This record gives sequence, C-alpha cells and structure tokens, in this order.
Amino acid sequence: MGLVSSSTVYLSRSAISHNIALFRKLIGPKSKFTAVVKSNAYGHGLIETATMALGAGADLLAVNSVEEAKRLRVAFPKTIILIMGSIPSLETVASSLSDENFWILVSRIEELEILSKLSPTPKLHLKVNTGMSRLGISYEDAELVAKEIFAKKLPLNGIATHFASTEDFTEHSHSMLQLERFQKVIHQFEKHGFIDLVCHCASSASAMLFAEARMDLVRVGISLYGLWPSLETKLSLSLMKKEVGSLKPALTWKTKIQHIQELPQGSFVGYGSTYKTTHPTKLAVVPVGYYEGLNRKLSNSGYMLVAGERAKILGRICMNMTMLDITNIPETKIGDDVIIIGKSGEETVTADDHATWTGTINYEVVTKILDSFPRVIVD
Repeated sequence: MGLVSSSTVYLSRSAISHNIALFRKLIGPKSKFTAVVKSNAYGHGLIETATMALGAGADLLAVNSVEEAKRLRVAFPKTIILIMGSIPSLETVASSLSDENFWILVSRIEELEILSKLSPTPKLHLKVNTGMSRLGISYEDAELVAKEIFAKKLPLNGIATHFASTEDFTEHSHSMLQLERFQKVIHQFEKHGFIDLVCHCASSASAMLFAEARMDLVRVGISLYGLWPSLETKLSLSLMKKEVGSLKPALTWKTKIQHIQELPQGSFVGYGSTYKTTHPTKLAVVPVGYYEGLNRKLSNSGYMLVAGERAKILGRICMNMTMLDITNIPETKIGDDVIIIGKSGEETVTADDHATWTGTINYEVVTKILDSFPRVIVD
C-alpha cells in the first residue's frame, strides 16, 4: 500500500492547453513556443507539466539546471531542452551535455570552447547582458566577442537576452532600451557571418506586450501556468489597448482536515499564543505548514476553503500544521477536503491572494509548494 500524502497538487491539462493556445495565437507561426518548466515547473511538477505542455504543442522545454535537463531527457528522449542557468563545474559535467537536442545558454567564450569539443555538440546560445546585469557578455563587448568567436571557428547557434523590468512598470523605456541594444548586437554578429542565429529575448510579459520582442522563440514561464506576471502587465496591456485573452490557472492545492476540536471563549491558539478566541470556536487542523510551502506570514490573516466557505487561519502557522476557524461551517468533519489554493463552491483563493497577503509574488507562492507532494493531472 502506498503512502498517503498530507496534501496533493492537481493540475488542469485543459488550462495548460488553453494558455499555450492563447500564446500561439499571439505570437504567430514564426516564433517557437518554449515551455519554461524550471524549478519543478514553478512548483507544478517537472515531468507532469512537461508532458502536458508537449501534448499541447510546445516546441521545446526550458530549464535552469543540468539536473533538470537530465530528468527531462529520460522522459523525453528527443525533445529540445534549453538550459538557461549557469552551469557550475562545467568541465566536470560537460560530457553529460553531449546531446544535439540540448540548447545551452553560455556567458563566456571559455564555455563555448569547452562545449564545442563534445560530439555530438549541443546547440550553443550566447547570453548577452543588455541591462539585467546577471549572466551574459556585455552588449558593449559584442563586436569584439563576435570577432573572437569567428576567428576561433567556434559553433554558435543562438543569441539571447533577458528583460529586467517589463513586469514591474507600465512605463517601458528600460525594456525598449534593452531591446534596442539586443537588436544592435544581433546586427553586429550578422556582420561577422552569424546570419542564422536563433534570436530570443521574450518571457511571458514581454511576449504579451512587445511584438518586436517575440523574434524566433518566446520563453513562457509564469503564464504557462495561468498566472499573470504582474498587475502592471495587465495595466500595460490595457493602456496599450491590447487584448491577449484570459489566462486559466492550472493548479489546485488540496489537503484534508486531520483533527477538530471545540474551544471555549478565551482559549489561546498556537505557538506564542498570538490568537485568543473571543467566542466558542470550532477549530480544524490541517497537516500543512511552512515546511510544506505555506508562507508563515499567513498566520492569523490568510484563509483556506472548506465546503465552499472561507476558513480563517488562526494562530501561527506551524512547521507541519495549520489551524482553521470552522465555527460557521458546522457540518465539517475529519477527512473533509480543504483547498489551500483553488476553487471550492463559489469561493476561490488564488496564488495572487497568497502573494498579496504575504507581500511577495505569485511565482514564489507556487514554487515553494513541497516538491514531494503528488502532482495529479486532471481533465
């Protein structure tokens, strides 16, 4: 008999398909759709999400690390996988990257030199820093780098950059400056004979907002899962009079009640006695806490859903448990479902609600869900 998990993440296949179709319509036939499934697919489950995305027509998958790429390769022997993150100890792990369907972002000529010796050789894409100041060669050095790569006869298959602040503002002068710099870099490489490079820079927000940024492929992460990059992205689309359609969240996070007790008025709840009942209170305990990925800042403020009603979190969230007020949900019993993120009846608690309540972003909310929980594909 298998172990029973304290909670389960349910994934909507139809929502993933809908979100990919929305971007397909937006970007047109010339741009490839890259499903970004790094960091356990933003908490949704690496293999499960990749399966759904490829089934819905994604052209390639994108990850952060070699470890993620190797897991995907076992499940999908011929799929193109873009590795976007820095690779520690490249010389040590290089042999595991000998795969013509790995596309690897590099930031230094030395990395090109190491990987170019592999057979088969992965497709190598050069990262350019146009204003993010993270990975990549400086856009100011692009001409010198192009000359050196050409002189050394190193293979180069693509060139990429990443926008720093598209999601954060409704004024996009910095993004436009980055795009202008990137376009200049592309032309500089073309002058030195690199005329068939795969050029890419757009993630979810920039793919929605800027047609000129879609180029040869788009790298869609957060919106693949039906979540908006930010409120500013929505506002920007409205101000620019652009309509991209509605995203459908793919994730429901569900647990069950494991204990119920009746508390008299004046009872303290949880560590630090931070909550005191002001009336007789019916309390439920669920087996999910901050270890499982529930933000501790939801203590005494957040809600979960029980039988279509909101149940407030009482007291401090524990490492593995959380207490809920079910006083006004009288039929509740041990074993009943509790929705942490998702819909119950007419009520919904979203990842954006969690982000608002805890002062973070929806990316962090879903990515922190414990990866050992089962991910179950539905519809």
